[in-house]
Amino acid sequence: MRTNKTLDVYYHGQHVGTLAETPDKRIAFQYSSEWQRNGFAISPFSLPLRNDVFVPNERAMDRFSGLFGVFADSLPDSWGELLLDRHLEALGIKRGEISTLERLAYVGQSGMGALEYLPSKESDFDLKNIGLDYDMIAKECANILSSKYTEQLDILYKMGGSSGGTRPKILLSEDNREWIVKFPSKTDPEVSGKREYDYSLCAKSCGISMTEAELIPSSVCDGYFKTERFDRKRGEKIFTITFAALLEADFRSPSCDYEAFFKLVRVLTKDASYDIEQLYKIMCFNVLAHNRDDHTKNFSFLYTDMNGWKLAPAYDLTYSDTYWGEHTTSVNGKGKNISDNDLITLGIGAGLSEKMCNQHLTDIRNKVKALEKYFDNLQTGNNSHVPFSKRLSDITKPT
Repeated sequence: MRTNKTLDVYYHGQHVGTLAETPDKRIAFQYSSEWQRNGFAISPFSLPLRNDVFVPNERAMDRFSGLFGVFADSLPDSWGELLLDRHLEALGIKRGEISTLERLAYVGQSGMGALEYLPSKESDFDLKNIGLDYDMIAKECANILSSKYTEQLDILYKMGGSSGGTRPKILLSEDNREWIVKFPSKTDPEVSGKREYDYSLCAKSCGISMTEAELIPSSVCDGYFKTERFDRKRGEKIFTITFAALLEADFRSPSCDYEAFFKLVRVLTKDASYDIEQLYKIMCFNVLAHNRDDHTKNFSFLYTDMNGWKLAPAYDLTYSDTYWGEHTTSVNGKGKNISDNDLITLGIGAGLSEKMCNQHLTDIRNKVKALEKYFDNLQTGNNSHVPFSKRLSDITKPT
């Protein structure tokens, strides 16, 4: 199979630079001369704005398929990667026959964030007037996760093939606004959608910035979580990069402490107090609300010409655990048994006053009490402990 060895990167129609595969399968990058004159460093620590050919280190092969993190952010992972693999299989292309650059070409202009890759291999599907039965979409997502046949593969791929995260999801456009709708995985409890919705409401009441969210009704579970995308605004693509990409860090395993996160925010936002305070609130919320899946890909920055680097709104805030029973991002060196002093120490070290740290911590602790019913999945009477897959068998295809 013939594979592309180069790929051009674009942002808002401007040529950012070119990706090229090296003999050892790493993906080198060089900024275009025009971008060097008028652009910004898309990954300030790994790709400073200068006329060099940048080659990622050998660890990038395991972490980011040979890419720099900022480009790996564009690749779908978990659910989106599964959809892409199934789509390619339908085209007669086996997983091992496609290169990393080819995968980016299939992302083309539809990836998360604002970077686009040309020449594109995107498939063009007609999604007009397809209708949206969310329970049936959930059923078809479950079929994909179970490696079963689905007649809706093209639709699912087009609506969710560029997404990341482990849970099935689709991307929607409604009234010039862009949304993500999440569906439970096979092992998620029926309440997972409502739980994430309740978490988002609680986080907002704590002063944490999040995008608008809704709960879509369902006949087989407690609802599907719908949230507006922060990488789209009034039809414009907003440049977005995860902490994992900026730090070239492996998001699949514990690799950072919140102290490093605070340093990153301070450096990129030039000590913007609002962003530092936001990160402190998110850290406290994650600890107090039992969100232990706080890995480096669950935090992001936005960049615009007008505002520069800003911490992105919080996302993926929900009850979660890890198989080792600790936070993926440590707090003052600890993954568990985290004390108030640990949280306050990091806040003060980031430049917040002790009084402010105590106030936010107390406020968040009081408001998180509304979520305690979710903490151990032991509640009764609301089917919260029942895996979603147990109810999917109740969904039948329309004749």
